[in-house]
Amino acid sequence: MKWDDWTPTRFSVLCSNHFEEQCIDRTGKHVTLREDAVPTIFTSCEKMQSKKAFSNQRCKKAKAPGAKAVEKETAQFPPLTSENREPDQTGEEPSGDQDQQKTEKWRIYSDNNPFFLSYSSADYSTDCEDAEHTIEVKEPWQWLGLDIRGPMPQTLNGHKYILTVTDYYSKWVEASPMPSCLPPCVAKNISDIIAHFGYPLRILSRLPPDVVHQINLQLKDQLKVAAALLVHHQQTGTADLITPQLIDRMVSDLTEEHPADWDVYLPAKVFSLCFEEHSATKERPFSVLCVNGLEPVQSPRGVDFTNAKIQESAFVIR
Repeated sequence: MKWDDWTPTRFSVLCSNHFEEQCIDRTGKHVTLREDAVPTIFTSCEKMQSKKAFSNQRCKKAKAPGAKAVEKETAQFPPLTSENREPDQTGEEPSGDQDQQKTEKWRIYSDNNPFFLSYSSADYSTDCEDAEHTIEVKEPWQWLGLDIRGPMPQTLNGHKYILTVTDYYSKWVEASPMPSCLPPCVAKNISDIIAHFGYPLRILSRLPPDVVHQINLQLKDQLKVAAALLVHHQQTGTADLITPQLIDRMVSDLTEEHPADWDVYLPAKVFSLCFEEHSATKERPFSVLCVNGLEPVQSPRGVDFTNAKIQESAFVIR
C-alpha cells in the first residue's frame, strides 16, 4: 500500500500499529508479520481529508426548487422494508425501547415487496427455468448488483452507510462508506466507480423503484448520459448467492471490531476479499477482472432490450 507522502526505501519500516492483530504472528520467539499482512491503519492525510470534505459538500449543495421536498421523502429509507442480515435468536422485532434501538443490527435496504422476505435459492432456480427471457452474464463488468447497508455506528468521519457494487461475473466488490443514503450521495459513489472501472451494461438494485428513479436522475446529471443505468430488479441479491454473504460477514466483523472507525478499515477488507479465491469460480476476483486485459468502457453501453424487459428477465451467470 503506497501513499503519496511516503516513498519507501529498502530499509523503510512500518510501526506495528499500522497492522491489525490478525496480521501479527506472536507464536515464535520474535513478533513477526504474517506473509499476507497488509498495513490498513493510517491517519488520513490532509489531501484525503479535504477531498472527503469536498465530496460531502457536493452532496449537500443547493438543488433546484422543489428538490428539498424530494430529499425529505427519500432521506430516510424507512418506510422501506429491509432485510436484517443478523436476526436475533428469538426472531422478534426490536421494540420501541431506545436502548434496544441503539443496538439494532444494520440492514440491507430493499423494496417493500414481500418477494424479498421469502425468496430462496430454490425459488431462484425455479424462476430461471420458468422465465420467458433469460440474460446470460458472460464477461466481467457487464452486469452489476448494488446494495446499501446501514445504518452502521456513525464513525468519526460521519459515515453511517455502506454502498456495495458487485460484478456478477468476476465477483469483484466495490464498497464505499457514505454519510447518508440520499440519491445524490449514492449517485456520486456510483459515478466514481464508473470513472475507474468503466461503464457496465446495467446495474441491478433491490431499492424501491422511486428511489432508483431518483438515483438515475442524479447519474444522468453527473455523468451527462441519457440511459438509465440503474435497474430495479428482484433478483439483485440472489443472482449470486455467495458474495452477498461474504460482504455481510465482512461488514458485521468491521462494525463489531471497529465501531468508531470501520470506514478506515473498509478499503483493506474489500481489497482482501477480492484477492481471496471465490468458492463459486475457484478464482480470485482480481484475476478474473483485472488480468484478462479488458479495457474500461468509457461511454454508456447499449443493450438489446428495454429496462422493463430486464426487470422481467432471469439472470444466468456462465
